[in-house]
Amino acid sequence: MTDVPKCRFCNSGSLSQTIRGDFVYGGTEDQHFWECADCQMIYLSPPFDEEKEDEFYKKEFEKYMSKRAGRDMDWTGPEAHFQSNQREVQRRMPFLEKYIKRGDRVLEIGCSSGFMLSALKEKGLDVYGLDPSGGFVDYVRNKGISIFHKLDDLIKEVKGGFDLIIHYYVFEHIRHPVDFLKQYVLLLKEGGKMIFEVPCASDPLVELYQIPAFDKFYWSVVHHWYFNKASLPKVFEKAKVQYALFPEQRYDLSNHMVWMSEGKPGGFGKYSEVFGSQLDKSYKEQLKKNWLCDTIIAVVKK
Repeated sequence: MTDVPKCRFCNSGSLSQTIRGDFVYGGTEDQHFWECADCQMIYLSPPFDEEKEDEFYKKEFEKYMSKRAGRDMDWTGPEAHFQSNQREVQRRMPFLEKYIKRGDRVLEIGCSSGFMLSALKEKGLDVYGLDPSGGFVDYVRNKGISIFHKLDDLIKEVKGGFDLIIHYYVFEHIRHPVDFLKQYVLLLKEGGKMIFEVPCASDPLVELYQIPAFDKFYWSVVHHWYFNKASLPKVFEKAKVQYALFPEQRYDLSNHMVWMSEGKPGGFGKYSEVFGSQLDKSYKEQLKKNWLCDTIIAVVKK
């Protein structure tokens, strides 16, 4: 029998908790993702052991992601990862360009192979990276980018604060998200912003199509939280920061068709020549309009 936890976010009792994700990818039989009726937060319980989690990010994260990513992203090495993520640069940059100017100082948390920092550096920004994983560090440094493993080391070396802090698919990995926000907002210059993306728990493959194979893939042991339009503001309100949220759809119609037909990842762009760009654009816009999207963009202001 499964022990019902208290909510990890608001501490509500067991009567308010229901299982949202029964199977946890990479987890154990006793781990589930629970949803709290009081705060709408979705959280892993029991969570990843802290010591094991630290070792995992230092030594195993790239291997884990390589198995999980399918054909969409290449995690087999830093150069392959850098190149396979150029489409992410193209997707993210139009949104970021509204918030940056030449000479701005930017920090990326979880910079991986440095594909975003390299693109921002080319636009004349002063870029820095922070990443606990050791897999791609030398590759990023060889591109002339300063990268740190620990926040304390970054603070010692880089004085004066940042105009912009970015992170992509990092916030859901953070054990204490409110503390994280408070800590990093302090590193922003006055008027600075933090921009980040997280998976949206209202992903159409979960809520709209309810594909069993995707459900077994989606809920990952390396995530402490899954957020949606209702729950993410609760974190910002607790941290007492100003924010704005924007729906985003990262994956295309082809990816969804492959999940429906084959029950596996890796379908991005497979039917693009058949569907055409206009259909795919309209499909994504309708999903975003209804907040049945796979990603949320957050802008936090200091």
